[in-house]
Amino acid sequence: MKNAKIDIYRKGDEARINDLFNLVFEQSRDLKEWEWKFAHGPVDARPYIVLAKDGEKLIGQYAIIAFYLKYLDQKMVVVQPVDNMVHQDYRGGAKGVQVKTFVLSEELWRQAGIDLAFGFPNRQAYVVGKRLLKYRDLIKIENYFKRLSWRTALQKRIKIPLLVDFLGWFSRLFIRLSVTALVRSRRDVYYQRVCTFEERIDSFWEKVKNQYEILVCRDRRYLNWRYCQNPSHKYYIVQAERNGEIVGLIIVKYEEHDDVRIGFIMECLALKEPLLMEGLIKKALLYLSGNGTDYVLARLASGDPINNAFKRFGFSPRPGIWESNFVYKTYSSDVNSAELEDQSKWHVSFGDSDSL
Repeated sequence: MKNAKIDIYRKGDEARINDLFNLVFEQSRDLKEWEWKFAHGPVDARPYIVLAKDGEKLIGQYAIIAFYLKYLDQKMVVVQPVDNMVHQDYRGGAKGVQVKTFVLSEELWRQAGIDLAFGFPNRQAYVVGKRLLKYRDLIKIENYFKRLSWRTALQKRIKIPLLVDFLGWFSRLFIRLSVTALVRSRRDVYYQRVCTFEERIDSFWEKVKNQYEILVCRDRRYLNWRYCQNPSHKYYIVQAERNGEIVGLIIVKYEEHDDVRIGFIMECLALKEPLLMEGLIKKALLYLSGNGTDYVLARLASGDPINNAFKRFGFSPRPGIWESNFVYKTYSSDVNSAELEDQSKWHVSFGDSDSL
């Protein structure tokens, strides 16, 4: 540890950073994903990457992604810590590698005029962050759960695979029919699947952003970067349109976890009009069910009014089903902690984290 040197990122460090990432997290990430995340985002994050080295050996990193946040009537650059890591041979201590890289990171943020940092740490990072890095809890976020098939529940009770598969298929069909019947379609709205976002999405953003006081800026640049240029994940994107204008948006994906196919509602925004949000949720559920998803999760702030639309489809909070820590630190008097911690002001989704 005494030989560790804390320094900022320099061009050419990315290969060693990626190698350490793959070692620590047991991944096989390609450099294209690193470049997408840190070099090509709404704000170039590379100047904020802090590294720890022992001679020529890279042993740690504190890094962020940066983007714009609508905070009340302001648009500010905020940072979110991601991919923070220390080689196993250099871990531990109240003044260890992670703390030292974090201290320099905070200095860089202050110099750059960054007002706020927030993130969604896993349990281990949450404990370390609260104890050593002075993270503060932000608002309560809920992971809403809806079952799309009884297959996984039946597996625990029935030991006949063919019967489980049949009953799972039958339950999925029944749930699809109930979702279809629950909400009538609006005849004036057209739902279109898209693979990229064009200029009209900015007009939608300018309208929908006023429904919340605090949320990540979901303009065309951000949405294309987050969902259309991501080299490692594919998303199902649906726009609700009326008379050539976008009036709603939903983005979903599914992943396999231990023989369970989980769907995720990554984004869900719509103008405050009857049945607009419900129509988008319906499209998402039918797509996920049609692709064999066992259950679906949506992440929402407790005070977000769109909770009611999800509850109408049978979503309910499921504590502990997915990591849901939400923390922050402020670096400017322009940001009021009481405002930040007001549940009613936020719109949050799975898309605000980099983990999916």
